[in-house]
Amino acid sequence: MNEKPRLSFWQIWNMSFGFLGIQFGWGLQMANMSSIYQFLGADEKDIPILWLAAPLTGLIVQPIIGYYSDRTWTRLGRRRPYFLTGAILASLALIAMPNSPSLWVAAGLLWILDASVNISMEPFRAFVGDMLPKAQRKSGFAMQSLLIGLGAVLSSALPFILTNGFGVSKEATVDSPIPPAVKLAFYIGAGVFIAAVMVTILSTREYPPDDMAEFEAMKREKSGVGHAFREIFQGIGSMPTAMKQLSVVQFFTWLALFCMWIYFVPAVGKGVFGGVPLGLHDEESKERIEKETRWLAPAAALAKAYEAKKSALADEAKAALAPKPWYGAMLQMFGLSPADPDAGERIDAPILEGLIREAAVSTKAPSENERESPLVQSFALALATHQVDSAEATGIAVAAGSLRDTLASARRYQEGTAWGGVCFSTYNLVAFGFSFVLLALTRFMAARRIHMICLAVGAAGLASAFLVKQPALLLLSMVGVGVAWASILSMPYAMLANVIPGNKMGFYMGVFNFFIVLPQILAAVALGKLVDSLLGGDAMKAVLAGGLSMAIASVATLIVGDESETGNSSQP
Repeated sequence: MNEKPRLSFWQIWNMSFGFLGIQFGWGLQMANMSSIYQFLGADEKDIPILWLAAPLTGLIVQPIIGYYSDRTWTRLGRRRPYFLTGAILASLALIAMPNSPSLWVAAGLLWILDASVNISMEPFRAFVGDMLPKAQRKSGFAMQSLLIGLGAVLSSALPFILTNGFGVSKEATVDSPIPPAVKLAFYIGAGVFIAAVMVTILSTREYPPDDMAEFEAMKREKSGVGHAFREIFQGIGSMPTAMKQLSVVQFFTWLALFCMWIYFVPAVGKGVFGGVPLGLHDEESKERIEKETRWLAPAAALAKAYEAKKSALADEAKAALAPKPWYGAMLQMFGLSPADPDAGERIDAPILEGLIREAAVSTKAPSENERESPLVQSFALALATHQVDSAEATGIAVAAGSLRDTLASARRYQEGTAWGGVCFSTYNLVAFGFSFVLLALTRFMAARRIHMICLAVGAAGLASAFLVKQPALLLLSMVGVGVAWASILSMPYAMLANVIPGNKMGFYMGVFNFFIVLPQILAAVALGKLVDSLLGGDAMKAVLAGGLSMAIASVATLIVGDESETGNSSQP
């Protein structure tokens, strides 16, 4: 095979740039999907099963796309058709996701988004081997890691940045239970995804197969995807001993990570910020509003009046606002100075009383969208609870106070979920920086020892989040998670590469991926029941359980044999 020509820094940058967009999509998904599900009415016990798409699509799509991209050659090249197809589908899914009208639509879109991101991402790994000579492949993967880190940091914190730096509202509306800041973040993510991938597609030309006749013969092989899957399943039994030992470590590590990804953000919104999303959160309330539908008409009128008042107050505040120094928005964007108050915060109980009196007499039938709106449902429950059926009802003042508290709680929940995104951004930033420390540590410390210590630090970080009540201190917890994440992305694979034969590298990597996916499937199926029945519905206790699982993973590294360091593999 002919040696590939060396590429310049900017050529490697361009060929890797699509990963920035791919990670933007992943980062938005990881930081926001659980809260989106809760905005749409999901309870904590329902969230894990709604996440089932993520591991299942990885299990199914990755090997299929990897298999077919090896056997593709078109006018656009080998890998680039998959980059483009995945980017288009993922961008459309990112636009549609925050407009989901119901839980199951959002769950279905997550399947589409996950599959689409995998279509783009899987061929990117092989792209390095296709395009770079062996001497530059480390540089290629390092560039991908840099862009992955940058994309993760920016996307995870984006709703917080939009709210604090640009004044985008964090409140749900009649038209959408998902706040404008989250919706805009997903729209931006869609644009970044397709733009970043297009940079790679347009700036990088792929090399054709060295021997086209041999390539065409490979395409005609009858082994097919079914044969590939059979080999992978059969390969579980033929794993080298050290690989089996590493698989135990991987299992508990990724179980811990999935506990965090599913539950950390809503746990911060509820447990640390003390908020609750809008909507009906118990069966009694749901049944009452379903039966006593007469409250929905005045509630819909009240919701519209509330939004109109918010808009008017926002315009007044903007007109009266003194000019800010150029760095003011920047300080707010990074949480270094207080953000401007949301217009909804200016609507106090007396203003709400006036709005209720005007809306109480409304008999206009609400639309289907208004009936399903968590904002309208919350207003209807307050009116029904305090029997506000006329402009002279005695319960108006109490209902106004109740609504003020409900709206404030919903704003706190969104602030908390946005801060959860900042926490995710923090651990990704720490992982990026600590990866350079890992490079130095590997020169004088065994990978097993490094991984054991890093996992222990990550376990402490996750467990400490259970005790934290101050938002800023959560960032310290995430430092520990970032240390572990840097090691998780590198050390297991460094050890694995020492114990598997080079001619079966891709095969055993596919088998190893099972021990990333299987614990995630287990968590998706069982974690909701565990949280509901044993953990009292407390999402932060699920994060604590993740810390315990990562601690088990740390201890499990002690059973990994010396061959993971020496390369003397042993077959069972």
